Formats: sequence, structure tokens, C-alpha cells
Amino acid sequence: MSKKRLSEKELLKGITLDTAYADELAAVSWGELGLESSERCYKAAMKRIESLFEGTPEGDELEKLVSWTEAYEEEHFPF
Repeated sequence: MSKKRLSEKELLKGITLDTAYADELAAVSWGELGLESSERCYKAAMKRIESLFEGTPEGDELEKLVSWTEAYEEEHFPF
């Protein structure tokens, strides 16, 4: 089953500076992504993520941001 991908404008509809970080906006269902919850879809998604970012300036930046964010969260929001 193929789902129409939302445009950036559609994704940002209704988002304001006050709501941009609301948890409910971050929640996305498998159906909204056009995926099913399966090992096959997981592996395909991981492979695509790697192809988008591996060895690119954006990928390097993302890796640094994720590392920094994880370290900050561990320090300030320990479990």
C-alpha cells in the first residue's frame, strides 16, 4: 500500500513557535510513514538512513549533534 508523502508545507501546518516542540507533534505512527512494524521495514529504514547521511557533511553534523544531545541528556536528565 502506497501512501502520499506530505509536503514540507503540510508537515508544518499549524506549527507555531509555541507548539513546535510539543510531544504530540513528534509522535508519528507507522501508517503515517507508510511502513509496517516489521523487521524487514526496520532494516530497510536503517539502510536508507545510512545512505542519506554516511560520509556527507550533513551526516557528520547529525552525528555530532546526536552525540552532544545524548551527553547533555545523560548529564542533566539521568534515569
